[in-house]
Amino acid sequence: MARSAPSQASTATAARLAAFVVERFPFAIEAVQQALSFGEGRVLLDPASLREHIQRGLRKIDVAEVPETTPGVTAEERWNAAVTELLDAIDGFMAREAIVSSLTTDEKLEMMRGMILMRALDNRLKQFYLQGDVKYGSVGVQGKGFRSLGQEAIYGAGIRLRRGTAYRDSDGSWRGDVVCPLIRDNALVLAMRNDPWTIRMILNAQIGKDGPPMNGRDIHVAAWEWGVFPPTAPLGINAVNIAGVAMAFAREGSDRVAISLMGEGGSSLGEWHEAINACAVRKLPAIFCVQNNQTALSTPVNEQSAVRVFADRAAGYGVSGITVDGTDPEAIAAAFTWAVDRARGGLGPTLVELISMRMCGHAHHDDMLYLGKEPPVSWECAPVAEGAYVNREQYEYWSKKDPIAFYAAKLADEGVMRPGDLEKFKREAEAMVEKEARAIIDAPWPEPESAGTGVLANEPPRVHVEPLDPSTRLKIDLNPALPPVDAGLPFDRKGMTFLEAVMAGVADTLRADPRVFVYGEDVGGLYGGAFLLLRPLLEEFGDRIINSPIAENAIFGIAVGAAIAGQRPIAEVQFNDFAATGFNQLVNNAAKQRYRWGASIPMVLRMPWGGLRHAGPYHSQNTEAWFYRTPGLKIVVPSTPQDARALMASAVADPDPVLYFEHIALYRDPRVKQALGNDAPEPMPIGKAALRRAGDDLAIISYGAYVHVGMRVAEKLAADGIEASVLDLRSLAPLDKDAVLAVARHCNKVLIIHEDTRTGGIGESLAAIIQEEAFESLDAPVRIVGALDTPVPYSPPLEEFFLASEQQVERAARLLVSY
Repeated sequence: MARSAPSQASTATAARLAAFVVERFPFAIEAVQQALSFGEGRVLLDPASLREHIQRGLRKIDVAEVPETTPGVTAEERWNAAVTELLDAIDGFMAREAIVSSLTTDEKLEMMRGMILMRALDNRLKQFYLQGDVKYGSVGVQGKGFRSLGQEAIYGAGIRLRRGTAYRDSDGSWRGDVVCPLIRDNALVLAMRNDPWTIRMILNAQIGKDGPPMNGRDIHVAAWEWGVFPPTAPLGINAVNIAGVAMAFAREGSDRVAISLMGEGGSSLGEWHEAINACAVRKLPAIFCVQNNQTALSTPVNEQSAVRVFADRAAGYGVSGITVDGTDPEAIAAAFTWAVDRARGGLGPTLVELISMRMCGHAHHDDMLYLGKEPPVSWECAPVAEGAYVNREQYEYWSKKDPIAFYAAKLADEGVMRPGDLEKFKREAEAMVEKEARAIIDAPWPEPESAGTGVLANEPPRVHVEPLDPSTRLKIDLNPALPPVDAGLPFDRKGMTFLEAVMAGVADTLRADPRVFVYGEDVGGLYGGAFLLLRPLLEEFGDRIINSPIAENAIFGIAVGAAIAGQRPIAEVQFNDFAATGFNQLVNNAAKQRYRWGASIPMVLRMPWGGLRHAGPYHSQNTEAWFYRTPGLKIVVPSTPQDARALMASAVADPDPVLYFEHIALYRDPRVKQALGNDAPEPMPIGKAALRRAGDDLAIISYGAYVHVGMRVAEKLAADGIEASVLDLRSLAPLDKDAVLAVARHCNKVLIIHEDTRTGGIGESLAAIIQEEAFESLDAPVRIVGALDTPVPYSPPLEEFFLASEQQVERAARLLVSY
C-alpha cells in the first residue's frame, strides 16, 4: 500500500531531524531515533510528546555518582543542561520545519524572482567592468565591483523581516528591521526593497555617479531609510555597529532586530568576536550570519579557522547556532525567521552559518585568476581552466547546487512554476536591470566641489586655500585686537572639583534626554568607573549606566551603531591609552559615516588622559594627536570645571562624534575648583577658544592641564613687566584658528606648550598654521615646548625629566621675549 503524502512528509522530516541531530548532537541520535519510531513517527505531530520520549531515552544514563564536572557544578546539573540544550535545539528544528511549510506561493515566487534579478544585476555589473560603456571624459570607467554568484539564496533571509513601505514613515524615518550586508549580500538588499531604485543604487555603487548610494564617495550600498546599514571595507566595523543598532532597539523597546552578515574569513576578526559577545551578555536582538563560501579572497577555510563548522563558535558565546545550506532559500528563510522570532522574544542573538560557494572571483578583476581565464557573462557557472586557484572538487560539487536552477526545479515539481516561467523571469529581470544601467550611463558625475562637503554637520564647504595669493593675503589685518578675555569663574577651594564637574555634566545630560546612556568598562553595577566618577549617579541612573565587556572596539562601535539608530551614547574608555584597540571604530567608522552617506552620529567618547601622575607608558599618554588629523571627529579638551560641565552638554547635543578628553591630573586638583550651581549650564560652543589672560608681549597657547602651567608662567613674567596673553584652545577639532591667528598677529611672538611629545604633536600643526598665515606679524620663530620623544616613563624622577617643566616653559618664554 502506498504511503500518504502526510506520511511521506513525516518520513522526510524525521530524516532531516536525524541528520540535524547527528550534525549537532551525534551521541543523542539513538535516543532521538527511538523517539521517532514511536507510533510510526506520529510523535512528530506533537512536540511535547517528542520531548518526553527523547528525555525518557536519556534518563537511562545515570551520572549521579560522577564527581563535579567543573568547580561548583555537579554532573547532574551539567547533564540536565546538556539535555535541555538538545531539546531546545530540536524545538528550534521543528519550528523551522513549520516555517518552511508555511511559506506561501507568493513568498516562494518572490524568492525565485529575487534570486534571478540578483544574477541579472551581477551580469550587468560585470559588463560595466568589461565593456567600458561608462565614461569620465573620454576614459572608460570600469568601477570596482563584486558579484554574488552562487549566493543569491540570501534573498530568503529577508522574506519575513519587517521591511518595505509599511515600516517607512511619511517623514522618511525607518521603523523596520535593519540588515548590514557585505559584498555578496546584495540579494538581501533587494529583498529589503525590491524596486528599480534599489537596482540603480546597486549599479551606481560600482560606478560612483551622482546620487544614491553615496554620491560617488564610496563603493558600498546604502539605504538606511529602507533598513540597509551601509557596510565598510574594514569588515569588523560592520558587526560591531549592528551590535550598537541592536542596543538601540533594546533600549527603545521597539521589538526590532538588527542583522549582521559576514564572510567566514571576516569572522576571524577580533571585532566580530567582540560584537557577538557584547550582544550575548545583554541578550540584544541581533542575528550574526556567517556566509561560509569556502574562500576568503583566496585563503581556504582550513587556513582560516580550525573549527569543524562555524556555527560551533556559538557555544563559546552562550548563544544558539545553526548551519544551513546557503543555496536553499527556503531553509535560509526559515533559519532567519526563527532566529528573528527568538530575538524579538528576548532570547538574544543567534549565529546562523550558511554554507555555499563563491562561484566567481573575489572581485571582477579576480575572475580570471579564480577560474583560470576570464569567464563569459552568463546565467550558468563558468568552466574552470588551467591555472585556476579555485578548488576544483568543491567547485564541481557546488556547480550542481546552483541556487537558481535548484529552486526553479523544486518550484516546478510543486506546480508553483510552469514551463517557460524561468526564461520569462530571466528576460524580465534583464530588461529591468538594463533600463537602470542606461540611466546610470546617462547620469551626471558628482560636482567636483562636493568633495569638500559633509564632513561635519552645519559647516561650510572645505576648499583648497592658497595663503600666498594676494587676494587672500592682502585682506589680512596684520595687527588685530586680542579676542575678549574669558577668564571663567574664579577658582574657589570650596567649589566643585574637575571630576565632580564632569560627573555633573553627565548627570545633566542623563536628566535632560532619555536617549542618553553611558556604556563602558566597570561604569555600572556598584562601581562607577575606574575613577569612581559615576558612582554618585548609580542610584538614580543605574539602568542607563551599562557595563561593557573589556573590549574597547565593542564599546566604540556599539556607541556608533546606537547613535546612528537614534540614541545619544556616552562611551567611556578607562584610559585614553586603550583607545588604540578601538582605533578602527573611530578613524575608519565614526569619522567617515557622515561624509559617506550623511549619517548623524551624536556620540561622546570620554577619554581620561595625561601624565603628571607617575602612571607609566600605558596610563599617561596624550593620544589627542592620533585623532586630530582625522576629518570627521571633534575633540574637546576642557581645562576647568566650568568648561568641563558645559562642554559635556555641548558634546552630547552635537550631531557629530566628540572625543571628550578629561585630564586625570585635574580631577581632584584643589587649585582648579570652581563654584558651579545646581542647574545645568548653557552648552558651550565647540570650536571656540578662551583668552584666559590678555597681554601684548607674548602669546602662550595651550590646552588641558598645561593651560594652568601657562597661567602660572604668565604671572611670573608679569612680575617683571612682561605681559603675556594665554589662549586656552578648549577644542582641538574644530580648531579656533581665528583666535590662534589673532593672538599670534597681535603679540608677534608665540609660545605653544603642551604635555604631549614634541614630534607630531598639536604644537607642530599650530606652528605650521601660524608661520604660513601670520608670517609678516612674527618677530621671532614660533616656539614649541613639549615632552621628550619617548614613551611616558613610570618612576617619578623619570616622568619629571620626561615632561616639560614649568621652569622650562618659563625659560623658553623669557628667551622668546628677548629674541
